[in-house]
Amino acid sequence: MIFENVFKSLVENTNDVIMVMDSTPLDDGGPFIVYVNPAFEKLMGYTSEEVVGKNPSVLQGPDTDKDTRLKIREAMSAGKRIRTQILNYTKSEQAVWMDINIVPIKNDQGQIAYFAAIERDLTEHKMLESRLEMLASTDMLTGLPNRLATMNKAAKEFARTKRYNRPLSIVMIDVDHFKSINDTHGHATGDHVLQNVGHICSDTLRDSDVLGRIGGEEFILLLPDTPKANAEQVAERMRARLANTPIKHGDLELTITASFGVASFTSNDGTLEEIIERADNAMYAAKNAGRNQVQTAA
Repeated sequence: MIFENVFKSLVENTNDVIMVMDSTPLDDGGPFIVYVNPAFEKLMGYTSEEVVGKNPSVLQGPDTDKDTRLKIREAMSAGKRIRTQILNYTKSEQAVWMDINIVPIKNDQGQIAYFAAIERDLTEHKMLESRLEMLASTDMLTGLPNRLATMNKAAKEFARTKRYNRPLSIVMIDVDHFKSINDTHGHATGDHVLQNVGHICSDTLRDSDVLGRIGGEEFILLLPDTPKANAEQVAERMRARLANTPIKHGDLELTITASFGVASFTSNDGTLEEIIERADNAMYAAKNAGRNQVQTAA
């Protein structure tokens, strides 16, 4: 009796969420919740009366991973314990990430009578993790993908292009006379210009396209499933939009242009770097030809 009282006090006062389910087979709609502790009620917003007798799926929502749900079902069907992470939802439909450890509990006959789920809120940890991932892959000035993230994406698209013989185009973009902007108006104005160049150029793109800043005033545009002729049209539309959109900073109103170099995948390309090099050379050809124009690699 003393042990039972200690155990009950522990379960009811712990900060960890505890949920006990019966062993009703999955095919019969089970398992069903038979107990939740006060920590569950506090975190999830449901009272015990609202969830007891219901399937735990009541806690799941549109972004709960289907594969994770399947792994849990398979483990419970096999009578095995499982520890994983799952996205659940509170009564107010707020998403919460949970570290969940599900343990089968057997009766005196050695049969599984219950499953106990001990859970811990990972939401803050997940948010921090997501933030760190974003910082690692984002150019902090423009909010665009940084060099590493863009090149990783480009490498994946190049591999897909090679495998399935799909078109792929790359556009190198360099802001014209950017050093003069910095020298004349200061670095704060230069930063403002780069931010706006990123915004203006991004507005013309599809969801599948990737515009990244790879350093200084240089940007790279990845155009999956886009042949050369279409890539030229995209680059020209971007060039015209940029040249015709004045950028204001304080009392200044600046007309900004950029030079564009286009290159597309050919069957002779053994590496991604070969396409990038051709696009880069085309971009420098655009600068040498007078800037504010699009040049295409042969």
